Amino acid sequence: MTTDTTTAGSWPARFGRHLWKELKLVLPPTIYFFCAFNIIALTSNLVIHRYWFALSQFLFTTVLALIVGKVILVADKFRSLDRYRGPPLIRPILFKAVLYTMIVLLVRILEQYLHFLRDVRGFDVAHQEAVDGFTWQRFAAIQIWLFVCFLVYVTVQELSALSGHRFVTLLFRSKP
Repeated sequence: MTTDTTTAGSWPARFGRHLWKELKLVLPPTIYFFCAFNIIALTSNLVIHRYWFALSQFLFTTVLALIVGKVILVADKFRSLDRYRGPPLIRPILFKAVLYTMIVLLVRILEQYLHFLRDVRGFDVAHQEAVDGFTWQRFAAIQIWLFVCFLVYVTVQELSALSGHRFVTLLFRSKP
């Protein structure tokens, strides 16, 4: 009985290469959105609650950045995102920024409903408390921040794709 050692030995190497490739893809958007979402949380805390840091909010924004990073990578696989590719460049940028903003809006709504379900006082009481504490100004401010963050991210992403990644190289390296 013989086993093929080349196939058995290459599985971990292939898995490792695939994992490394996925990590390299998910890391840039995750780092960007980690910073962006924590800036949003910080400014919200300063304006609304008058304090700097809330651990629960920091953990939530970190998890949300991981989710958004992966959602962007999955969404980029869909051919429908390339529908508006080409000149003028503003079309694919706006399309993706609006789409990503809507996806995050849905995630925010689902996250709130998960909080309602976990509340020990019951769903109805938690929901009513959230409705009573809801302000359109805060909601709009966060959505505007999110849209601007996505707009910046997608603009850099599109310029990078258009220039063959030379654009990003010029931004972050002293010698191209």
